[in-house]
Amino acid sequence: MMRHHRAALAACALGAAFVAGCGGGHGPAKTDDRAPVAVSVLVVGAQSGDGEIVLPGRVEAREEVTLSSRIAGRVTALPVTGGASFQEGDVLARFDAPEALEASAAAEAAWQAAKTRLDVARRQETRFDSLYASKVASLHELELKRSERQAAEAEERAAAAAYSARRAGVEIRAPFAGVVVRRRVDRGAEVGPGTPLLDIRSRASGLVVAAVPEREEARLRSGSFALQVGEGPWLDAVLVRADGMVDPVSRTRVARFRPRGNAALEAGAFARVRLDGGGSASGRQPAASKGAPSAEITDASVPASAIVRRGALTGVYVVQEGRARLRWLRLGRHAGDEVVVLAGLDPGDSIAVTPEGLDDGRRVEPTK
Repeated sequence: MMRHHRAALAACALGAAFVAGCGGGHGPAKTDDRAPVAVSVLVVGAQSGDGEIVLPGRVEAREEVTLSSRIAGRVTALPVTGGASFQEGDVLARFDAPEALEASAAAEAAWQAAKTRLDVARRQETRFDSLYASKVASLHELELKRSERQAAEAEERAAAAAYSARRAGVEIRAPFAGVVVRRRVDRGAEVGPGTPLLDIRSRASGLVVAAVPEREEARLRSGSFALQVGEGPWLDAVLVRADGMVDPVSRTRVARFRPRGNAALEAGAFARVRLDGGGSASGRQPAASKGAPSAEITDASVPASAIVRRGALTGVYVVQEGRARLRWLRLGRHAGDEVVVLAGLDPGDSIAVTPEGLDDGRRVEPTK
């Protein structure tokens, strides 16, 4: 009995310790109450001026299409591999499985039968036209033969179209010279009508495409533009068009640019688009409180030293009510010691320039 009594007391003590350690399940969210970390703080502000932002983009091809199956069947050949070039008229996909060939043969037989009926109908109309001229056949009989000939012509055209579609479906040929961007199916796959097979694009370059943040739309209306392909020189650019609506997820609008003078561009190449000046832009100003140090920095960018990386995610620590809060960002290109911010910061946000020693919720204090 004494042994059981001691075990019960030990269990009660452990339970009380567990409840005390968990705060009874009703306490406030845990915060980091260690000594504050001294950091330099910069404030994101809305300022007007002639600052610039640089956005990533790409050179889209003049023609970019997805080839789809026109018939139901089995893909038996994809002669051109991904990334390989082709010429206009080359076979890019083939459906020469027995079932596809039999369907094509049946469509051809139906067309030949329709042509035979049309020949008979034409001879009959010619014969009754002669009989009507000799007053042997009546006008009604001639009109019936003429109607039969017209019906036979319509039937023959329909059969010819069906055979042409079936034959074209067995072999899909390239509509232009270009390159295979991606193969969506493998050889031997069973597909139905409308199934995507290949993504292809022409080698002729079109426009440079970039996603412009919603807050930078004023630049599209009144700014000047430049573009760079790869590591080549910067070229003066012209805005061709912008999408009519903002993407609700990324809060960006797709815009298309071309170099002034229509310089040749390599389709598919990485590009950069620079938007200069033109109204309100998201800039950064040094913090003006608590003796924080002053620094002059470039519009719409943050120091590379402020960036926090967690695997594929990138962000900064935003100072809110004396604590550091980790904020994930969408970043653009590096420009020297700074990184362009495409999304994630708002005017008035204060960011920690030196994130060393910070954790989410850690108390901070601007340096004196």
